[in-house]
Parts: sequence; structure tokens; C-alpha cells
Amino acid sequence: MSALSDGIMCIDMKLSCFFSVGLFFFFIPSLPFAQQVSDSVVYLESMARIHQVYLNEITDNAEIYHGKEYIRNGQKANGFPFFETDSIRTGSITYQGFTYNNQALYYDMVSDEIIIPNYLKNALIALSPAKVDSFSIGEHVFLFLKSSASNQISIEGYYERLFPGEPGLYAKKEKKLVTGMGSEETKYIQYNSYFIKYNDIFYTVDGKSSLLEILKDKEDDLKKFIRANKLNFKKDLESALFNSVAYYSQLKH
Repeated sequence: MSALSDGIMCIDMKLSCFFSVGLFFFFIPSLPFAQQVSDSVVYLESMARIHQVYLNEITDNAEIYHGKEYIRNGQKANGFPFFETDSIRTGSITYQGFTYNNQALYYDMVSDEIIIPNYLKNALIALSPAKVDSFSIGEHVFLFLKSSASNQISIEGYYERLFPGEPGLYAKKEKKLVTGMGSEETKYIQYNSYFIKYNDIFYTVDGKSSLLEILKDKEDDLKKFIRANKLNFKKDLESALFNSVAYYSQLKH
């Protein structure tokens, strides 16, 4: 066994020990609730520091750096394939159950991949979607949703969570590289699709009519709210859907 493998095994054993001790104190029932909350925060911070030490020790052998090399499309085009800006962003990634904060990343909306610098920061790698549970850029939170007959999701991938309540509002945002014809320029065009999650089923919503059909038990209340607030589903669909779903959630709770 190599020295590196011995080192990783040693660190893994130490991590297991730390987690066991942390969990023992975390679940002591006799502590007052406030003390438990305080201790849980300290515990999570300690685990984060331990994990960072672990990453520093194993360097580029960390699982998050095992993605495939990312080569950007070199075709000249108007726009860019990434979310919001052509520049690298700082966000967080929950990868195989652990959250990496202050992580430099791109979200390629064409390939639906998270791109990060490799350990040496001399190349880019694309992370496996199957291993990324969620990520965030600023206030935007994206979840990886799997398609199934039960949730009625037809396209597997990253969805932005616009409203986290019940019902929830989600958006599938993607870009396509459209080749120009004749004198037209080649450009990236963004397409957005919206979904209401209700009783764990995702329903496509594309306007006021479909919204009222999904949330028909409060149809009259929603109609009054939409009129009173002059929500325009044609000019600003996302905002109109967000405000309507948030209002419906208040009515139900």
C-alpha cells in the first residue's frame, strides 16, 4: 500500500472517530434545547473544519476533483452558455452529501453541468450530475431532480427552486446554441419552463389558466389577488407565478 493510501486511510479513521464523538454529544437528551442548538452549531462547524483538513491532506485525490475535463465550445457566438454571466461565480455545491462553500463554479446551461477549476486551477472539470445534489449561486438555488412516473418529471437535470413552500415553484432553465442562417448571427438563446410541485407531483404551468387549474381549490381567491396586484403573466411570467404561488401558500397555512 502506498504512503498516500496509508495517509488517506489514517485520515478516514480519524474522521470516523470525530463523527462518532460528535454524534454522541449531539444526541444527549438531558441538555436544554438552547444548549443543544448551540452545541449542534459548534458540531457542524467542527465537522466542516475537519473536512477541510481532510481535503487539504488528500489534495487532488478528493472525489470532487474526479470529474471529466471541460472544453468550452470555441464557436464564435453572441452570448455565452453559462448562468447569468460569462464570468466564473462563487457559490456552494452539495456533492455526495457534503456542502462545499465558497466554491468557484460555472453553470453551463447548454450541457446542464457544473464546472469547477481542478485542484491546481490550471484546467476546468465537469462534475457528474449524479453526484451533485444541489448548488447555489447567490440567492439562486438549484436541485438535481430525477425523472420518474410518480413525480411526472420528463427531463432529468437541474431545476431552480423559486419558491420552496407547499406548493413549490420550480424552473427548468436551459440554453441552446442556435446557428444563424445567412446574415443572422449564431447565438445562445435561453428557454425557461415552469413547474408547480403539488403533493410531490410536478405540473407544467405556462400561464394564468394552467395556474388556476392546478390550484383550483382557491381559484376565486387567486383571481381576486391577480386582479388586485395587476399580475401580468405574459410580460413577466416568473414574477406572476411566484407571487401567485406564495399567496396560495399563505391561504393554505
